[in-house]
Amino acid sequence: MEVMKQYLNGLILVVLLLCSTACTKDILDKTPLDQYSDETVWSNPELASSYLNYCYDGLGHGFQSVKASNFTDEAIFGRGASTTALLNGTMSPDASLSNHFMEPYRWSQFSQIQRINKFLGKIDGIADTYPEGQKADIKAKTDVLKGEALFLRAFNYGNMARSYGGLPLLDKAAELNDDFSTITRATFEETINFIVADCDAAAALLPLKSQQVLGRANKEAALALKARMLLFAASDLTAGDVSGIGINETNALVHYVNPNRVALWTAAKNAAKDLMNLPGSSLALADFGAASGNKETVAQNYRALTGNSTTPADGEFIFAKMFDQALGTRHRTNQVDGPNGYDGLYGRNAPLQRMVDEYEMEDGSNFFDHYYIEEVSEGSGTGRYIKNKPDAGFKSPNPYHNREARFYANVLYDSAIYNIEPRPSSLKLRDPLGIYDRRTRITINADGSETVLYGLDTRNGPIVAGNGNYVGYLTMKWVQQGVTGSTGYNSNIWPYLRYTEVVLGYAEACWELGEYGETREWVNFFRNRVLLPNTTATDAELRDALRHERKIELYGEESRWFDIRRWLIMDETMTLPQYGVDITEVTDKRQTPEKVTTTWKYNQAMPNNVLINATYWLPITTTERQKAPQLLQNPNYRQD
Repeated sequence: MEVMKQYLNGLILVVLLLCSTACTKDILDKTPLDQYSDETVWSNPELASSYLNYCYDGLGHGFQSVKASNFTDEAIFGRGASTTALLNGTMSPDASLSNHFMEPYRWSQFSQIQRINKFLGKIDGIADTYPEGQKADIKAKTDVLKGEALFLRAFNYGNMARSYGGLPLLDKAAELNDDFSTITRATFEETINFIVADCDAAAALLPLKSQQVLGRANKEAALALKARMLLFAASDLTAGDVSGIGINETNALVHYVNPNRVALWTAAKNAAKDLMNLPGSSLALADFGAASGNKETVAQNYRALTGNSTTPADGEFIFAKMFDQALGTRHRTNQVDGPNGYDGLYGRNAPLQRMVDEYEMEDGSNFFDHYYIEEVSEGSGTGRYIKNKPDAGFKSPNPYHNREARFYANVLYDSAIYNIEPRPSSLKLRDPLGIYDRRTRITINADGSETVLYGLDTRNGPIVAGNGNYVGYLTMKWVQQGVTGSTGYNSNIWPYLRYTEVVLGYAEACWELGEYGETREWVNFFRNRVLLPNTTATDAELRDALRHERKIELYGEESRWFDIRRWLIMDETMTLPQYGVDITEVTDKRQTPEKVTTTWKYNQAMPNNVLINATYWLPITTTERQKAPQLLQNPNYRQD
């Protein structure tokens, strides 16, 4: 609560500061009674801290209606066609990115850099306004604030660097009379070095998470961000062979020139290890109750970590966005992600079928070890049905039986219980339990006539059918227990940096350096904590096993778009059919006893994506380049 009050005060402060510029000269000559002057703000560490809260708010968060997952092979926005420029092959400098990608990763974040640079230009002078005997104490406070600002600058630069490559490196606030024509893009290597330097400087000033106010930057966050950026930098997109995607490796804006891959991977590994070995840190990887041996318990705990955590106090969280409903900082994920068969819920964040198929069976075997896709000619097309293999170890024809705990934690699937809120009273007689109902029921009566009953959560359901998604699944990862989606607001946190990501990055760097035993140890850790057995992958196969664990563990956390780009696998992940599932249950009453047959059939949930090489990097928009024509464009876009 204290953090959010500080935020509100900070927001009011910034608004007042901005409004003050519109006042007449006569008013400006007076001492304002309802606002702080610039001189007052930069002579008081508490007011400076409030100013910094506005910069925290500018980080944004991932609880949006359209999510970063929707631009990857994870999930789709539940209702519409694949029309965004990133997905339909029309991305260009003229595209309206405001409709196509999340704000925190776009060029517009330079407004954040300006605010932070203003803060950094003033913060060191605050202690000098105090008597000699107080300076040391004031400097101790402002040094922490400076560390926070350096971290925030690195965080914003890191998001943009992973989207654009090399950036203009601005380390002081711009003034109106500055010559902006001299601002150019630095190389990618220079940009990474700039971010890493800010992370190092921030880490030196910041306290440990356990000693810092929850929600504010801490030492672990600075080290984690450094590890994230060095992992990205060492990867194939910026240090490997990119000739296959139309990029020249001498293009220093988006690639290291003559990179030393061993040195880059070693730097990434060491950065992660520095955090993992940090003395006094309270970070800890959760085991989700694996010692109980109970899959249901593990699934409940796994979901609760992201669905019910309202502060980043848990050792898994390094840095996160907090929400406080009383102060108006909130989100409505339960409404956006909840099933459309409930009043006012939208059913929009829908995992694709291939994401669902990624989850293993409870014994650690691959889903397709037990199931196959039967192709059947149907009119002018082909029907694709999920079928149980005759010799499969798991005999259930239902593909949702006997799956691993993370599947039940993350995915809302047909016949699962949606225990977040009750059905509307008008539907309780039909469904008193709250079963997610995606199947169409066809009854063949004794006289041969047919009756059809559509599932409550389908696109033919009784409550806002159009809100039903085409895929058949929903994401449960962010749904908060006890929140009524149509009227309530969520307060669960958005994780910017999680310890799991750092350790997975460490394991990846180890594999790239040939340290397979270390990688295997961590792959097994992440599997064992959700009751899966050790991996059977060979050393050569271990990288794919690790990437699989990363895909499952970081699902929905805005990691996948960066991963498929840095691994250069967009061609094999983003061009596959956009399948969902249609479920049909047929009851034949002409037979004695009556026969019930259920089928799970792939459907074309969305138009297939069209991949162009340009989308490995975002373009600098035409509008921005008209303002600053000296800014060179990214590869595979027109250069005029």
